[in-house]
Amino acid sequence: MVPLLLLSIAVAAVGVDRLRFWRRLGSPTDRRWRLVENQLLEGSSPTGVPTSSPVGHLMRQLTAADGPAARQLELQLILQSQAAAMARGERILEAAAALGPLLGLLGTVTGLIRTFAALGREVGAASMDRVALGISEVLVSTATGILVALFAMVVLKINMAYRSSYLALLERLALSFERNTHQLVCRG
Repeated sequence: MVPLLLLSIAVAAVGVDRLRFWRRLGSPTDRRWRLVENQLLEGSSPTGVPTSSPVGHLMRQLTAADGPAARQLELQLILQSQAAAMARGERILEAAAALGPLLGLLGTVTGLIRTFAALGREVGAASMDRVALGISEVLVSTATGILVALFAMVVLKINMAYRSSYLALLERLALSFERNTHQLVCRG
């Protein structure tokens, strides 16, 4: 049961970390990002972009890049670094989703072995009550393992969805930035 407890602590820690991470960034479907995209498509410089956000970082790097090839390279580098930051903890969640039920089952099997070993030493009606109690206790291990795996899978899928949405947002904004830059060059 100790490995299952440690696994549940790890899953909870990753879940809290991801919650804080995504709360800090905000939703990829937030109105402010659509406003930035519209400003870029209209040919104006985006306003109100937090400099600490991935979008702010993207805008700074694309503005500093010299030429379309350099901007494309910057975009790829930013997408890679942001994807890595956004995927942090996913391996732990994947492992927990796979290991949770197995550790729960292991706890159940070892608990049943102990229960039946104790039953072999006792005889009578009192021993049947003890067996029923022992079996109910060991099944908690299986249920806990399944719950840990379920929570890990939910956190993992939510994180993957947010990551995918944010990376798509960054690509859209980079494309809008490139269109804006191209329009300015054509006008000038």
